[in-house]
Amino acid sequence: MDYGAKSNDVVVSSRVRLARNIAGLPFPDKLSGEEEIYSVLMLGVEQAMSEITPCDFYKMHDIDPLYAQSLVENHLISKDLIGRQYSAVDIARSGDISVMINEEDHIRAQCIMPALDLDSAFEKIVRVDKAMSARLDYAFDPKYGYLTACPTNMGAGMRASFMAFLPALVLTDSINSVLSALQQLGVTARGVYGEGSGAQGFMYQLSNQAMIGASEEEILTRMKIIADKVIRNERIARGNLVKAAGLDLKDKIMRSYGILRHAVKLSSQEFMELLGYVKLGVILDYIDYKLEDIDKLITVSQPAMLCKREGKKLGAQERDIARAKLVRQQLAN
Repeated sequence: MDYGAKSNDVVVSSRVRLARNIAGLPFPDKLSGEEEIYSVLMLGVEQAMSEITPCDFYKMHDIDPLYAQSLVENHLISKDLIGRQYSAVDIARSGDISVMINEEDHIRAQCIMPALDLDSAFEKIVRVDKAMSARLDYAFDPKYGYLTACPTNMGAGMRASFMAFLPALVLTDSINSVLSALQQLGVTARGVYGEGSGAQGFMYQLSNQAMIGASEEEILTRMKIIADKVIRNERIARGNLVKAAGLDLKDKIMRSYGILRHAVKLSSQEFMELLGYVKLGVILDYIDYKLEDIDKLITVSQPAMLCKREGKKLGAQERDIARAKLVRQQLAN
């Protein structure tokens, strides 16, 4: 089934990421003095991206650490890009495309689209990839495909993923069995900020595992089938949850909403937990609020984004106070 925007009650966003390396050039972890060659790599990416869309190019050593962390919170770069030698990022001003340079691979290009829209994400990032390949000599083997720093990314060099909101599967204690079944189908589950991060607010990032020999189209088809299964399982679980929990569930949702509307301090963890229940309440029509505004609130309430909003570095308690104030203001509108 092609859910499209109708999937946004379960699928928050879709991402397609390509890993590419330059022929004859050591992987970033083996970098030792190839500054001039890496500057050519950066120029090639910058010129290619400028052909596609207006962008902003940043060398990571020139970026304020707080701003760099805000890029992580917006899913535009990974934590691993920060602090790497000769690392950079080119970001489309539209906010949907970013190209990391010298992370684990020389190039990691990604496109993120709202809801379930892997096809559009793929089409957009392929345009960028073709523009880059016209300027840069990719490391490609006829037998193994694109050569990558991690063998699990070889072949198409592509990861397709989607961010899923799965409160009912969690609250009905079904999540572990579902994730185990997905793993058997070649899908890995991670937290909100990718590898090494935990699940927050009932959110999980689901992506394809190694599929050496599979084409880009096969990977996309597999992940769309997986997304269909996840959407159906979560929606069935929601129906079961409402029948089983009834008034207790609604009470938990409305209490969470009340706390967010009136709290003076909110830690990141408490905020994500409470907002997860509020989002479920919006989906179940207990609360009149837009789903997309809930998702935006998650982003602007992250630590670096709060500091950026306040125009200064904040301590932990100051962030908790600022977060609570922002949430009160947003939910009152």
